[in-house]
Amino acid sequence: MQIIVLGMHRSGTSLTTRLINMMGAYFGPETSVGEITDDNPKGFWERPEVFKLNEALLASQSCAWHDLARWNNQSAVIPGNIAKNIQKIVLGIDAFRPWVLKDPRLCVLLPLWRPYLEVPIAVIVHRDPVEIALSLQRRDGFSLDKGLALWECYAKGIIAHTQDIPRIFVSHHELLERPVETCQRLYQELAELGVRRLAMPSDREITAFIDPKLYRSKPKGEMQLMTENQQILADMMEGKRPFSMALPG
Repeated sequence: MQIIVLGMHRSGTSLTTRLINMMGAYFGPETSVGEITDDNPKGFWERPEVFKLNEALLASQSCAWHDLARWNNQSAVIPGNIAKNIQKIVLGIDAFRPWVLKDPRLCVLLPLWRPYLEVPIAVIVHRDPVEIALSLQRRDGFSLDKGLALWECYAKGIIAHTQDIPRIFVSHHELLERPVETCQRLYQELAELGVRRLAMPSDREITAFIDPKLYRSKPKGEMQLMTENQQILADMMEGKRPFSMALPG
């Protein structure tokens, strides 16, 4: 199986990817973990070559992860060299199935990777959109409105691009508040979808890895900033509304 972790930047995809790796899913050689920063002291768990390819794909339409106004999947064409590199990456890690791959840009770019994925499973990580916007404000200086607009774009991408892929939902809040139970549920759902050769990490391993002190950027309660459409999207991302319903405009 090919496990794709999807979620907006700052939503907990790194923690989720590492937990799946701790279960036994292949991630890559040790050099693939990526940079460790103050904002992500546990590592980003993104393969650098995947990050670079996705950056190049966005740049092909004069876009970036935080500037998607000109992005159009319908007109996107993968340059030949990038397509070959995507195929090479997937073929290389397919020898180690089940494997796990994560990059928030895949929320937008998944259709361009989809032709190379035979049996993907989407693990969708949800975090309160206002928390994400606050985190982006603290890290990148974005306004809260811009952070929410970016989250909305990524959420719509996830909903639109996983219609034909089995989905598992993971809550960032539950992951930090109840790490062992959340990991157990994730493990069981992966097994029910046919992922083999995984094993639950010990409670001690899980709690040693997930540090609740990393739960920052919590809303203060007075910030009711989300639009009605964004709230509908948030309900979909939490699994409270079906993905099959029409996307809000």
